[in-house]
Amino acid sequence: MKLIAQSTLPHLTRKDTIAVFLCEDFPKNGNAIPEPLSFIKEKANLSFFKGKPGETLFIPFGEHPAVIVSGAGKKDDLTKETLRNSAAAVSEICRKKKISAIHAIVPEYENISSEETARALGEGIYLSNYVFNRYKSKNDDQVNPLERAILSTPAAGKISKMLEEIEILCENTLLCRDLINEISDVTNPVAVAKEAKKLAKLRGVTCTVYGKKEIEKMKMGLLLAVSRGSIYPPQLVVLKYAGNPSSKKSVAIIGKGITFDSGGINLKPSGHIEDMRSDMSGAAACLYTIKAAAELKLKKNIYAVLPLCENMVGKTAYRPGDVHIAYNGTSVEIGNTDAEGRLILADALAFAEDRLKPSYMIDIATLTGACLVCFGEIIAGLLTESDEIAGALFNAGETTGDRLWRLPMYREYADDIKSDIADINNVSSGRNAGTIMGATFLKNFVKKTPWAHIDIAGTSWYSKQRGYRPKYATGFGVRLFIEAIKNITE
Repeated sequence: MKLIAQSTLPHLTRKDTIAVFLCEDFPKNGNAIPEPLSFIKEKANLSFFKGKPGETLFIPFGEHPAVIVSGAGKKDDLTKETLRNSAAAVSEICRKKKISAIHAIVPEYENISSEETARALGEGIYLSNYVFNRYKSKNDDQVNPLERAILSTPAAGKISKMLEEIEILCENTLLCRDLINEISDVTNPVAVAKEAKKLAKLRGVTCTVYGKKEIEKMKMGLLLAVSRGSIYPPQLVVLKYAGNPSSKKSVAIIGKGITFDSGGINLKPSGHIEDMRSDMSGAAACLYTIKAAAELKLKKNIYAVLPLCENMVGKTAYRPGDVHIAYNGTSVEIGNTDAEGRLILADALAFAEDRLKPSYMIDIATLTGACLVCFGEIIAGLLTESDEIAGALFNAGETTGDRLWRLPMYREYADDIKSDIADINNVSSGRNAGTIMGATFLKNFVKKTPWAHIDIAGTSWYSKQRGYRPKYATGFGVRLFIEAIKNITE
């Protein structure tokens, strides 16, 4: 899809389509509908249109361009997120009506700059212009995506480069969704590692893939344990983007890559197991963050570490009650085989700190159902002892819409993962504070490097469409990471 900026509306015909965004006060605002579009007020009855969020109207004028009117809500409540969702409603109508190009009028607001408004509308249109239907056999199930969105604004000269950046960020978010939505036969650990290798073609990117033998030599006992029940060998992918070789600062992002999670011997029940191909959402987000950073020519140094494996049931599968030794020498009792994500992340975190020596580390994982219970599908959990990282990530979330909320990490929580036969247990002795306990476990595998844990169990996979995010894979994390990394390594 292409995003284009224009300072004025060109001469449009009845074959064109225009999008107008109206707040709830539009009847009182004489400038809500620009003068070139006065035919809308003259020939359409908008008295019943309230301008509420999610409210849309399609008007096919005979001798004029068709018009899509989208509600933006109360003027005082406008945010970039409400604008993204308003734009998403326009995009959805276009796809259903097989409209290939849209002329979007960027409105002027007092509390949001024209540039920010254009960015939000561009993101909303692009991110909602998505469908995963490659396994549909009937043509009538096909949805035609938009090909072009022309944003009309006096600030066109200022936003052209910005739109190019939006295209890169949003396209990589859509690719992230594709990888997560894809069936597990296609996205097994070896296949995802091959996808990562393709990024080495990009300028500044290198990729190293460690197979089972190398993982055994490195004594990553936790990653090896989780992978034992699968026919696919574990993989450890290390991507490096050197965007600023003269700087010694770098950030390592570590993504949970369970390409399918059966729960292991602690088998997941029906109703919970069907969408477990999404358990590699963290790894997918890291993969496409590297790709986006390289395409944006971001002047930052970034590592992405992806521990990849399946958690399956089999005669060689690891068992509750087993003890396995991590990369850093910590012994871990397996209290539950369905708490596998923290195990592979533990080895990856210890490896990243030891071998890569980054300035900061951030892991991202579909880690705990408790996070979904706490925050639903709207907000991801953030746990860190670093106020610096917390601030950068929180602000990035507010900017991008990939929002986060910080939870505590008090030392007292560590008592609940003590083991009678090993150093620690991979689950708590009780059922409380599940999200915090996951981060408390991971803390044992980070020595001194400032580190944050992001739990995306709810935000990575939606049970229904929400604005510009579709049902199923959302691509959460790609835009968040790029925005945070811009500021975190200054």
